[in-house]
Amino acid sequence: MSTAQRGLSLYDAARAMGVIFTSEAKPTDRYVTVNRLKLHYLDWGNDGKLPMLLLHGRTNSAHTWDFTALAFHDSFHVIALDQRGHGESDWSPNGDYSLNAHVPDIHAFVQALGLRSIHLVGHSMGGRNSLVYASQHPERVKALVLVDVGPQTERSEAGNFRGWRHLPEETESFEEFVRTAHELNPRRTLEQLRGSLAHQLRRFPNGKWSWKWDPALREADTSGWSNERLWECVSRLRCPTMMVRGGESGLISDATVQRMTQMIPGMKAVVVPGAGHQVAGDRPALFHQSLREFFSAIP
Repeated sequence: MSTAQRGLSLYDAARAMGVIFTSEAKPTDRYVTVNRLKLHYLDWGNDGKLPMLLLHGRTNSAHTWDFTALAFHDSFHVIALDQRGHGESDWSPNGDYSLNAHVPDIHAFVQALGLRSIHLVGHSMGGRNSLVYASQHPERVKALVLVDVGPQTERSEAGNFRGWRHLPEETESFEEFVRTAHELNPRRTLEQLRGSLAHQLRRFPNGKWSWKWDPALREADTSGWSNERLWECVSRLRCPTMMVRGGESGLISDATVQRMTQMIPGMKAVVVPGAGHQVAGDRPALFHQSLREFFSAIP
């Protein structure tokens, strides 16, 4: 089989997962050049509303946030960025995917779009990027949501992300990726995976299917900073902040959350039962409920 089988539409998949949304909105593909890289992003409209900037994790993409964008596009100007090396954005010419590269990209992107009072939501690598960006540019960030990420982790990235590391680098068929992904994360149906992986994979000129991310990301250091330096960033956060962990993830310890809560005034901590590391995709309805409650309490 050489073509992608049709999976559930975004809207049918969202309904099947209990996502609450008011209209079948579609994003607009946009591009902006920053730091000599052309970055792609999805703009879900309503640019007169407060911006919600969504930053995906390592080897994910802007489309990872489709459920979240669908649920919140009526209330916010939702923007999901393909960070360097991911999705439709340019790859780093020198393979640099550290905080020293990502955070300047985010700052230049925010400046280019003129965003202020941002509700910043970041998962995993994108959450770490968000943490550092918010600490360096507090005047831009109104609220911060860190999804299953903190200044330190309970185990190494290699251990936590062994799932995607076990996915093939390339296959003869799209369906082979779907089957393997389902074996590694059975929280989602085959039909849902077909729909989501359609945005994560492409067929190359040699006929093989592979990822829409730079292969260098398999081994790249996406931090490059010490835990101590990241804890210093935590100490500078003053905006309303929420940590959302997957109940079946185990990446962030209770001790780390407790320390963060002591350092960040009024920080909220939530655990989403039944979710692994990919919280927003595994249990989107519960994740969105947590976001709504958090955002509604911000003046």
